[in-house]
Amino acid sequence: MHPSIFLLVIAILTYGLFFWKRGFYWDEFPWAWIYYRLGPDVLTKTFSTSRPFWGMIYQLTMPIVGSNPWIWQLLAMVLRWVTALLFWLVLRVLWPDHPRPVLWASLLFLVYPGMGQHFISMMYSHFYIVLSCYLLSLYLSLLALKSEKHRALLFVASYLLAAVNLLTMEYFYFLEFARLFLFWQMLSGTNKVRLQKTALFFLPYLLVFLGVTFWRMFFFTFQNASYQYVLLNALRTDFFSGLWLLINNVFISFWRTVFEVWLYPFYTIGLTNLGPLTLTLMLVLLFSVILLVGLYLFQFAARDDSNDRDFTRRAGFIGLVFWGLSGGSVWVIGIVPQLNFSIDRFMLPFMLGASLILACLIALIKSHRVQMIAIALLVGFAVSRQFRLEEIFRSDWLAQQNLFWQMTWRIPSLEKGTILISNDLPVTYFSDNSLTGPLNWIYSPPGEMNAILYFASVRVGKTLPSLEPGQTHEHYYVGPTFYGNTSNIVLFNYEPPACLHVIDPEIDADNRLLPQLLRENAQYSNQNVILFDGEAVLPAQFYPDEPQHGWCYYFTKAELARQKKDWDQVAQLGNKAFTLKDHPNDPAEYFVFIEGYAHTGDWEKAVELSQVSYKISKSFVGPPLCNLWDRIARETQNTSEQNITTEIVQNKFECLP
Repeated sequence: MHPSIFLLVIAILTYGLFFWKRGFYWDEFPWAWIYYRLGPDVLTKTFSTSRPFWGMIYQLTMPIVGSNPWIWQLLAMVLRWVTALLFWLVLRVLWPDHPRPVLWASLLFLVYPGMGQHFISMMYSHFYIVLSCYLLSLYLSLLALKSEKHRALLFVASYLLAAVNLLTMEYFYFLEFARLFLFWQMLSGTNKVRLQKTALFFLPYLLVFLGVTFWRMFFFTFQNASYQYVLLNALRTDFFSGLWLLINNVFISFWRTVFEVWLYPFYTIGLTNLGPLTLTLMLVLLFSVILLVGLYLFQFAARDDSNDRDFTRRAGFIGLVFWGLSGGSVWVIGIVPQLNFSIDRFMLPFMLGASLILACLIALIKSHRVQMIAIALLVGFAVSRQFRLEEIFRSDWLAQQNLFWQMTWRIPSLEKGTILISNDLPVTYFSDNSLTGPLNWIYSPPGEMNAILYFASVRVGKTLPSLEPGQTHEHYYVGPTFYGNTSNIVLFNYEPPACLHVIDPEIDADNRLLPQLLRENAQYSNQNVILFDGEAVLPAQFYPDEPQHGWCYYFTKAELARQKKDWDQVAQLGNKAFTLKDHPNDPAEYFVFIEGYAHTGDWEKAVELSQVSYKISKSFVGPPLCNLWDRIARETQNTSEQNITTEIVQNKFECLP
């Protein structure tokens, strides 16, 4: 099997499993919504204050790839393989006599376990495109040095690709200077001649670098809009403390990106919430990859009798150069890479150098057998870590799908300018900003932004200083601007397995089962902005299959019917819901049916359900349950049965008169 095919097989096992069960995450959904619903021009505006040239690549890819997440997942896997293949080609040109450690470095780079955001596929496909441009530029320039045939054409293509890397983003910016050291290794002659040739061949790349840097410094006004130059500011304030900050960050980064990142999959292998079937699959994948890599490398090693220690002597310095230059764009903004989301994205530029350094260290091991075992174990456990991350991504996507299915069951339509405020949803790879994208895809017509979603803990008191009704609210959202009013606020709580619950201001102010911020602001939840004269439609490419109608379907539909005062419908939905094998996961989910049965005269059933919910937690359920019965007493017909029932309830649940 050719190494390129072997790398592809490992890429499929690492990043290709269950690709159809993953979706859009983080910034991807807002970008997709903006491009496909507001138009390409708005997406151009979105990137204009961050990476305008990177945004141009999106203008090329998005109309071709489309809005189906699974296609982006496949593309990300292919591009991840392409970067590993190009890295292998670069190393093969540099050290053709050392195919074994060159393959190790490429393989370690492919499965590098520190960068845990690969499955944010639309975003990182474009990262990989830029990285591929850089690696291809390196490869073409090395080929041009190796042979005079087509040298000029190869160099010109290399210049253009280098410019793409420098113009589009900062992650691989200073890696351009690694070319100097690679040229030095490739060229022959006396040191003086090599130095002259290296300088001559690097000069065009230096001019490109200086030109782009000049543009960034003096013409691109948003250069540091997202990040401040923390290191430069520290050096200006106190040179020695700033220098110590840099030294500290360098040493921590080296340990973390070269060593800890590979140990992490070993000591976290048991820290998983995977179900039995998924855990079994992960273990099968782990041992299969170890066996596959071990067998392939043993066969590959049989055809290679090169001196691995010589490779370490020649390639170790280049690995350090790659690694050190990678940190330039990270340390200058005062960041040290971490293994947790979302800072793990800063592992990305270190992957080249870290993988090559580790391959050089393994090459120092005398026994070929031990070398192969070490590589197989490292790759196998790295793949298992990516599998565990992939499971979290799939779980988040499923949680997001269930959220919007339940939301559309409960909320058919929204008044323009509505602000939705929720608890911090139990997802890792979504934020309120990112969920605002699909929210508007569902509830806003093309070209409009009618709603925005805020997490209460993030926005209340900050983005929204006050929730008092009657205040206009304006918020710049990536590309478009949202215009709303604090009179149009809907609060909701979504904590699976409990159902989505729109906050009832009259009942939930005393509901201690809710997060504190939602409970304290329950009075501002205006259900009147939920409209009945429409039907929200979920985009089929994101939500292809409506979930089976379980408890949450009947609960959300019953809450909608309660809002319409359609008590017969509430009771009918309750009759169906209580025949299911499914059940409530929040005692407050009984409330809507208690109210429905009371309004339809089934007082016995209303009291029975009240007792069931009350027994779950008397201190927590009692106060909102009393609020509910106060409303029932006020809004139902005054009859002897009603009077007797409400009196019984007030005594039983210790309600104040």
